[in-house]
Amino acid sequence: MSKSAQKILHTAEQLFNQHSFVSVGVDLIRDQSGCSKTTLYTYYQNKQQLILAVLKQRDQQFQKRLLEAVGQHTGQHALDAIYQWHLNWFQTDQFKGCLFVRAVAESTAEEQEIQMLAQAHKDWLRQFILKQCQELVYADEIALLYFNQLEGLISRFLVDGFDESIALQSKKQLDFFITALQNMKS
Repeated sequence: MSKSAQKILHTAEQLFNQHSFVSVGVDLIRDQSGCSKTTLYTYYQNKQQLILAVLKQRDQQFQKRLLEAVGQHTGQHALDAIYQWHLNWFQTDQFKGCLFVRAVAESTAEEQEIQMLAQAHKDWLRQFILKQCQELVYADEIALLYFNQLEGLISRFLVDGFDESIALQSKKQLDFFITALQNMKS
């Protein structure tokens, strides 16, 4: 990808995250990226293509960062790393909730590709968590519990702001249920 295309993509991601997909137009992206409208349309034929490119890049970055955070850990240690990665994200200035959920909320029924990208993103995370749970008893249940808890925290901390006591309480609850499930094995 050329430097210009990458700069446009990076600028668009920042603006979409900071504001919204609907409120950010191509003129603002052009102005903020310092590229001409011709250059912008050379790489992205329309705003829809730019949104899709932003989401695809965001998904790749998300997967890479989460894989790095987990590293060689498995089981409970991997789940702890996934949880901690999310807590770190929640505390950044760039945290504005899930960009994929926001994209779906702002898209129309005709923009099914956005919906499919968001579903693929969420499916990857669910499967990734499940993979880390394979050595645990009740892996499917634990993975779903973890996924749902993280999704809930994304919304909660977007609305209420990050609260460390809530984050710790949530983690204690997860650990309690995992321990209880492990102790139930025959």
